[in-house]
Amino acid sequence: MFDILWIYLKGAKTYLVRGAVGPTETIDMTTNPNEPATDAVNRTAQEILAALQAKDSAKVNSYYAPDAVIATTGRPAAKDGRAVSKAIRDDIADPNFKITLSNEKTDVAGSGDLAYRRGTFKITFTNPQTKQTENAAGTYLTVFRKQADGSWKTVEDFGV
Repeated sequence: MFDILWIYLKGAKTYLVRGAVGPTETIDMTTNPNEPATDAVNRTAQEILAALQAKDSAKVNSYYAPDAVIATTGRPAAKDGRAVSKAIRDDIADPNFKITLSNEKTDVAGSGDLAYRRGTFKITFTNPQTKQTENAAGTYLTVFRKQADGSWKTVEDFGV
């Protein structure tokens, strides 16, 4: 039999497998197959927010599916991987960019392969027309799709 021990270190999950596989092995994991789906979606959302706040566009992009859509007030929707990547890079490149989220609801479909989070956001950014720093607030809805490896990726991300 296998004994599985989950260890949480710096946000990364690692587990130790003991027993029939021989000596103890340490394997890095990005997902925990025993983690409830709502917890996994909320953890993923927190990781995205942390990457946004760290202005790490490559990390943020890694959480978006290739067919993802980002739609926000004041600009055309980004409807493919290249446009999504550019929208994220442009936002993060703004020296005044700051964002906070307050989740109100997370729900997972009965099928277990789709989920959404809804809540409010506050954002600080540079207005491209006036070049002045602005603050805005609104509501967001983010839809996630479960991937074959058990991770969750954003497929629809709307802020109004």
